[in-house]
Amino acid sequence: MNPLAREAFRRPRRLARLPLQLTAIGFVLQVVLGPALGPASKAELAAQIGGESKRAEIEPGVVANLHPEHGLILEVLPQPREGLLSLTERHCGSRDRVDLVRQANGGVEQLLGGVRYRIPAACLEESQRRAALAAIFPADTIESEGWRHQVGLPDAGGRVETLWRVAEWFTGNGQNYRVLREANGLRDESVEVGQQVLVPRELLRPVFAQLLPAATAAARVTATTSHAAQEPAPSTRAVLPIETASGDLGYGEDAQGQYALYRLRPGEALYSAVVVRFTGRLFAADVTPLAHDIARRSGIDDVTDIPVGFGVKIPFDLLSPEFLPSDHPRRREYEEGLQASARFAARTTARHLEGVVVILDAGHGGRDVGASTGGVWESLYVYDIMLRTKRLLEQRTGATVYTTTRDGSGYEIPDRDVLPFSRGHRVLTDPPYSIEEAHIGTNLRWYLSNSIYERAKQAGIDSQKVVYLSIHADSLHPSVRGAMVYVPGLLPIPTSYGKSGTVYASRREVRESPRVSFSKQERVRSEGMSRDLAEEIIRGFRSEGIAIHPNKPVRDRIVRRGGRPWVPAVLRYNHVPVKVLVEVCNLVNPEDLRLVQTRAFRQDVAQGLVRGLLEYYGSDEADAGQRVAASR
Repeated sequence: MNPLAREAFRRPRRLARLPLQLTAIGFVLQVVLGPALGPASKAELAAQIGGESKRAEIEPGVVANLHPEHGLILEVLPQPREGLLSLTERHCGSRDRVDLVRQANGGVEQLLGGVRYRIPAACLEESQRRAALAAIFPADTIESEGWRHQVGLPDAGGRVETLWRVAEWFTGNGQNYRVLREANGLRDESVEVGQQVLVPRELLRPVFAQLLPAATAAARVTATTSHAAQEPAPSTRAVLPIETASGDLGYGEDAQGQYALYRLRPGEALYSAVVVRFTGRLFAADVTPLAHDIARRSGIDDVTDIPVGFGVKIPFDLLSPEFLPSDHPRRREYEEGLQASARFAARTTARHLEGVVVILDAGHGGRDVGASTGGVWESLYVYDIMLRTKRLLEQRTGATVYTTTRDGSGYEIPDRDVLPFSRGHRVLTDPPYSIEEAHIGTNLRWYLSNSIYERAKQAGIDSQKVVYLSIHADSLHPSVRGAMVYVPGLLPIPTSYGKSGTVYASRREVRESPRVSFSKQERVRSEGMSRDLAEEIIRGFRSEGIAIHPNKPVRDRIVRRGGRPWVPAVLRYNHVPVKVLVEVCNLVNPEDLRLVQTRAFRQDVAQGLVRGLLEYYGSDEADAGQRVAASR
């Protein structure tokens, strides 16, 4: 038995009073939770779950059961005369999540002595998870650099753990596998039994990081066995963990259906803390009415006067999939898609971006000004950022740069903060299209991009070295601030798609390939590579001090009122595998609006985009600087 876990159970049961380093009951780890069956004996529970599992007794009556497919389920025996509320409080630290415990045990109301009951992952506190992880993986060690995990758990198909699962367990979000991959010098997310994976200190959830020693010598999590450490390749970049999706939520059900429960904290508003964060809605026209819908569902009369700690109920059908319970079908589908695309995220390298083709697209233009606030047209300011990005790439890297639009005959950058008005932008098809209709301008961009991509492949350029980067500025709820990046998600698209009519038929690019189609593997592969680039762009923006959207800055869909998600056409029908749409700021937010009207901010954005591209292809800013110096 793990000494850390055993010692925790010698202390009083009131979890709030336990020292952090000694609080341990069970680590419920679930990429996908097992089915919510009724209570069972130890043998029955194992039989119901099926397959090979890894068990660790934390104390008599409390067993952590980590199953390869279903994650870890805490099996607990109730104490004498203990009811459901008391059991929930003892193992979850609060009675608020009793509905989730009840559902996990088939709707049980009265507990029976000698019968084991399940405690689902969403209930447990961080300190419990940490201690149980040490029990399940006794060969793990802690050291000043981070948590060193020894791989040893096969899944039901005979495969070993993946970096996705390791990231899920130790950082709270499987998408952090990218940083683990780089920190350990790996090519993809696959790992072997017996291999050691270092989870860097900066990436760990705080409750794990608090255990790390200040000294450089390794310290054992448990003193039961010894092992030889494998030294991974050191990480060369700042680690920016993606926070866990649903740690702040409880779940329940009432007469109106299932809901997630979030308790407001001091200074939080229903709009930003609940609607924007948990539903994926960002546009003011969607956020405001949805806030009132959720308020009515929660019994709130005045959305501007909600007491701190009030429990807000968010119906399941409004939640983004990553905030649903781990066993919910929609969350399973979402995470399975992310994991599938992660397998295609191994990158090719290109020093100084030599041999890389970058297609830059400034959103809107011409008569389509895009978002407009206080006389600031989106089309003008994102075009200026595109020009600055083009200049940096051509000066500092070996990339070949194309643009989808141009205003006038050249690419001059105005040396001013507030930009002059212009409607002269044209899509650079053959012949060019002066942008009169927004939808035509949008469709001709992806046709043009596809044509450039095909010519690059014919010239022998690796398909992974062609990048499409579309630059935009949002018009969202005023509470939303910062940059976001959209990638092509796996939403259904027509088997074959194309446009017809005189304006299209007269363009060479359309005649070359009038219709587009994609296989499922092409779409999965594209999402994986594009998501990797998006993460690097976010890192590049952070390096330049650019504000980032606080909740999920990388997204694979846009959700409007009604809940129907969609992907912008310039990504949806674009054959370029590595493609992103960058929203550099929110023009409705006063601070973002002020900043975008400064040339310094627009230059920083361009610098951040170039940093992201360099990092994605295995270069850095120092490499780019050396190239500039050598060319002079």
